[in-house]
Amino acid sequence: MIKRTLVQMTVWNSTVVFCLFVMLGGALYGLARYQIYSDIDRLLVFHIDNMRQIILSTGEQIVNVDSQDPERFILDYWWDSNDVLIKSVYYERTFWELSSILREKQSHMGPESIRMGEKTYRFVSRPYQGNLPEVEKLSSLPLKTVQLMTEITAEVYYLNRLLWSIGIGIGVGALLSVIAGYVLARRALVPIQKAWDKQQQFIADASHELRSPLSVVQGQMQLLLRHPEHTIEEESVPISAVLKETQRMNNMVGGLLLLARGDSHEEVIHCKPVRVDGIVRELAQNIAPIMDYKQLRLQTHMEDTELLINGDEDRLMQLFMIVMDNAIKFTQEHGQIDLVCVRQGKSVLVTVKDNGMGISERDLPLVFNRFYKGDTARDRRDHGAGLGLSIARWIVEQHQGSIHISSEAGRGTAVTIRFPLV
Repeated sequence: MIKRTLVQMTVWNSTVVFCLFVMLGGALYGLARYQIYSDIDRLLVFHIDNMRQIILSTGEQIVNVDSQDPERFILDYWWDSNDVLIKSVYYERTFWELSSILREKQSHMGPESIRMGEKTYRFVSRPYQGNLPEVEKLSSLPLKTVQLMTEITAEVYYLNRLLWSIGIGIGVGALLSVIAGYVLARRALVPIQKAWDKQQQFIADASHELRSPLSVVQGQMQLLLRHPEHTIEEESVPISAVLKETQRMNNMVGGLLLLARGDSHEEVIHCKPVRVDGIVRELAQNIAPIMDYKQLRLQTHMEDTELLINGDEDRLMQLFMIVMDNAIKFTQEHGQIDLVCVRQGKSVLVTVKDNGMGISERDLPLVFNRFYKGDTARDRRDHGAGLGLSIARWIVEQHQGSIHISSEAGRGTAVTIRFPLV
């Protein structure tokens, strides 16, 4: 799936980049062509509209154009009413081979290009305005059309060179667009790949965690079927095992549903002002029997003042119970757990610290991952499903707080939770 998406995104990105190259190249060529042709056309139109007859000091009468533009090779063609070419002014030599083409284009007022052999010409036509009497003497018939023509072979050559250069650039750009498209697609798919890998790992872990209790339930039920005549009291051990594993699966599924609803923002936290210190005191009272049973010492430190935050009392109790449960599980007999709830600036600081087995440096960054339990063998003794800290972090985030775990293998763990005060 990811590979197919990578190919599709590469094709799309490459196509977009290639189209941009084509549009930029086309715009560059079009702009250059428009500028060159517009300058030539402007010069031709200016010449044909501003012709006037002047007399030199020698008495010779010539046709002249008063222009500040650079000199350019221009031929003037004059046609009478019978479409007969009278004369080409400026230069004695007449382009007779072009006259047949120009004769048919006398009515074309806009600038046009014609090609003869390997050369290209640009011309413009205008009706004669009667402003050149010296030229009129060259024909017994009235003048009808004036045409001006100039050679643009050099300009066409350089435009073709530009077009070839743009084409080569687009070809190179197409190759670069494929490379760039692939790189961009790879970069865009990095978070998707991570999410996909995380989902696959989640499915694998969930399947593994569910398979173990299901196997136990199936095995115990098969044992019960072997002795259908036994009473419930006689089969209390397998029934108890089935109930324990069922409860384990129920807790796991409940945790998964909570996290799934949290991820989709369907689980809503109903916040109101609550006393964190009161919740922590209640927690200490509730776990006192467990601490005695496990032969652990609990040291508490609470401030006398009220510590109010906006929160959900039930979720906060769940959060602290998860953290305390982990501390109890991983602290050996006669160990000590410190439970602290104090004000620090504009925040409430709740700390649970134990002197148990601790967490290795390698495992510490992964403790909030779902189903992560810090041992590849997934020893189920009393470790649960590995969802507790994931749920704890979600609850903290819903209360705009932060949670931090510091630990050293063999020396204990400290969990610090911070909430903003009301």
